[in-house]
Amino acid sequence: MNRRQFLRQAAFALVALTAAPPLTRVARAQSAHPKPRRRQAGYYWLTLGAMDIAALSDGTLISKAKLLNDSHGVAETLLQKAHAPAERITSVNAFLVLAGDRRILVDAGTGTLLGPTLNKLSASLAGAGLQPVDITDILLTHIHADHSGGLTENGKMVFPNATVRVNRVEAEFWLSAANMEKTREYFKPMFVAARKSLAPYLASGRIAMFEAGREVLPGITSISAPGHTPGHTNYMLESQGEQLRFWGDTVHVAEAQFPHPELAIEFDLDPDAAAAQRQKTFAEVAAQGCLVAGAHISFPGIGHVGKAAQGYQWYPTPYVNDART
Repeated sequence: MNRRQFLRQAAFALVALTAAPPLTRVARAQSAHPKPRRRQAGYYWLTLGAMDIAALSDGTLISKAKLLNDSHGVAETLLQKAHAPAERITSVNAFLVLAGDRRILVDAGTGTLLGPTLNKLSASLAGAGLQPVDITDILLTHIHADHSGGLTENGKMVFPNATVRVNRVEAEFWLSAANMEKTREYFKPMFVAARKSLAPYLASGRIAMFEAGREVLPGITSISAPGHTPGHTNYMLESQGEQLRFWGDTVHVAEAQFPHPELAIEFDLDPDAAAAQRQKTFAEVAAQGCLVAGAHISFPGIGHVGKAAQGYQWYPTPYVNDART
């Protein structure tokens, strides 16, 4: 099957998926939250070489997701030491890259899929001075609702001028009815959400698939990082000798997974592969000394990783009130 046939069939397959599943546990938890009295700023700028980058907050969610591979029971102790509540507050971050005439998003937030404490990406983008129509490219680290849900609203493209770029392995996995059929029940709603988010972009030919390991845009190279999902992808941004790696969902619970990278989370499609990939990624970024941007590290989610006596340690980037120009 060629690319055009695949995209056409995937778009047609969406017609059969009109009934959305019930909200996930996470989404139900959000609905109980009262309206906030105050709202924080949702963007944070920094410069990398000739490129400007902004962390964009899509909001936060409350997570009770189980950590796996915890044979020694270390997770609970680590979370208690970090004063982390049982219902963990988890950032959902996307990132904006201004590179020449391109306005690039790395991930697109949740949209309306996961409750009222989220779906703040458009407001954060506006705070940073842009509108959804200004975005030229969207790089998906993977196709989960908190990364691709914000692509679509009421069946229409939120970013009508953007090309959505995604690892071919990832797209073909989540758009496959056969894969949905044979995947355990826990993950089935993710297939429905994936199709819903990508539908109008598929129909308009605005999905561009790539093979991992290639440069997807000037100065941005894709890195295969499977485990969390089959086509989970990191992106290495390089400009004037400086590097920043967007690593998607390499880390969900920083307090536990940096010292113990072997700890997986129930969202991982392949927990053992995800843990192995995390070990590999930590070792690489610690050795390289590059900046890292994480989707679920406390906003803005940008910093460095260093080796520690036990596993690794996160060093958040220092706050700078006025970004360098």
